Amino acid sequence: MSDFCTFIISPVLNLFGSVLLTFFPLSSLFPYLYIDANERSAKRFSPDRVFNYTSLLLSKEDNMLYVGARETLFALNITDISRTQLHRNLTWSTPQRKREECSFKGKDLQTDCFNYIKILLRVNSTHLYVCGTYAFSPICAYINVSFFLQNTSDFSLVHGRGRCPFNPEYKSTAIMADGELYAGTVSNFQGNEPIIYKSLGQGTALKTENSLNWLQDPAFVGSAYIQESLPKGNIVGDDDKIYFFFSEAGKEFDFFDNTIVSRIARVCKGDKGGERVLQKKWTTFLKAQLLCSLPDDGFPFNIIQDMFVLTPSKEAWKSTVFYGVFTSQWYKGASGSSAVCAFTMDQVEEAFNGRYREVNRETQQWYTYNHPVPEPRPGACITNTARAQGISSSLHMPDKVLNFVKDHFLMDSMIRSLPLLLKRNVRYTQLAVHRVQALHKTYDVLFIGTDDGRIHKAINVKDKMYIIEELVIFPEPQSVQHIELDDEKGLLFVSSYSGLVEIPLANCSNYQSCGECVLSRDPYCAWTGKQCSNIKHAPTKRLRNDIVGITFRMISFQLINDKNIYSQFCYNELENLKWQTSMCFE
Repeated sequence: MSDFCTFIISPVLNLFGSVLLTFFPLSSLFPYLYIDANERSAKRFSPDRVFNYTSLLLSKEDNMLYVGARETLFALNITDISRTQLHRNLTWSTPQRKREECSFKGKDLQTDCFNYIKILLRVNSTHLYVCGTYAFSPICAYINVSFFLQNTSDFSLVHGRGRCPFNPEYKSTAIMADGELYAGTVSNFQGNEPIIYKSLGQGTALKTENSLNWLQDPAFVGSAYIQESLPKGNIVGDDDKIYFFFSEAGKEFDFFDNTIVSRIARVCKGDKGGERVLQKKWTTFLKAQLLCSLPDDGFPFNIIQDMFVLTPSKEAWKSTVFYGVFTSQWYKGASGSSAVCAFTMDQVEEAFNGRYREVNRETQQWYTYNHPVPEPRPGACITNTARAQGISSSLHMPDKVLNFVKDHFLMDSMIRSLPLLLKRNVRYTQLAVHRVQALHKTYDVLFIGTDDGRIHKAINVKDKMYIIEELVIFPEPQSVQHIELDDEKGLLFVSSYSGLVEIPLANCSNYQSCGECVLSRDPYCAWTGKQCSNIKHAPTKRLRNDIVGITFRMISFQLINDKNIYSQFCYNELENLKWQTSMCFE
């Protein structure tokens, strides 16, 4: 039996006489609710003469949102980013001498030769680590958070080469793990020496090997630190890992020039480099292709724009889901299409534990390596198996293992996913994901930013995505540059070229009737009997919502006194639920 709804109309007609019947079909492709951010308790931050809000850091320790913009750092109170009396800022401008040098090297004085904040990370309870392009001469600094209160910019600077890009337009990523910085960027002025670089810690600084072409003109979109050594004392004894997400030239595809592919790469946190082979280089660098493609013809969305790594808890890392937004370098039917794909940790582990690819140096063609591989497994972290062989560090790895991984850094298996959501004529740029406990089960809610300043709020139900709300965030069309989500306070922070907007995750008050509330599929909301309320703040006894009802139609009776009545009797096969007749009065 398929899903169906039968509407009980007769009693209503007898009671109220003539009425106007209007049907509103719900769709997975089109937002149910269109809202301007001004109608959604939005709070804005956009001071004069400040632009390019490229970096956001949510700090729950001190209830602050740190913001990196062009030549300026801000510390905003999360409670209300629009309250100027709560703001603190530091000016980190580029000296005129540096700007002139930048211009002399052929860069645009009005666009390129400023200090764009690209890295904004917390080191500990007292300090931030911040890097900026500094007019194509990247620098970094440890900044004591007390400086924001003192309004001082008197902090010592260190070079940022290999940590921060020279060009403000270059896509880069960085993450801090136990005081060590892991960055994916470029290490030279020309931007043609890509690097994944570990620095700042007590151990040896490590980087990728450029001469071996481990990276092919990458555009980094994100990174993640996953503590795969947990739980402590586990039988594998694995190491923590750092993951990088990027698109790059797919040299293994020789049938089409300039083919771009999306990648996931990983390194082990305990990597110390090699003793003789791969000295001060990664011994655990491996990468695999992420493929987000249509089911019918395999059309690929091959350019990753952003990745959100959803891990339920540190120890539940095996349940990690990688949500990504992708676009394509080709057009199919309409330009500017985007897709959302999800990958599981099981898929990722299977690829990295699978076969390797090898390149023929003469023909530059890649093929599957089908021969025995040396032991311990090349590119793997130090585990209990390696320790049992007397290998407790990458410095102790046999040369044959390290020589193998030098040339076999690409995995043979693709990590595949079908789009959960496909949108034509939309260019997605950013996303954040919140796992929400609704009335009866848990759902993943995605907040997806577009290149024209909108946010799509979508829910993942049984591996299918439904857009339940569209928000126009900025008054003028501009790309969403960054999204930060505060799950504790239920807030979303969205930045662009011109400013920053804070909006609540839940928008229940915009659903004016029982029918709208229940059929919205919004897991944050439920009908109390009188109004649509946030589940967190409402009594649970009389709450009603429906997330899995997919083919509902809502019937609206427009009465003379402008009140609505919704009556529905529904059977939903997905969870074998049968709704009793419900009358929702407004």
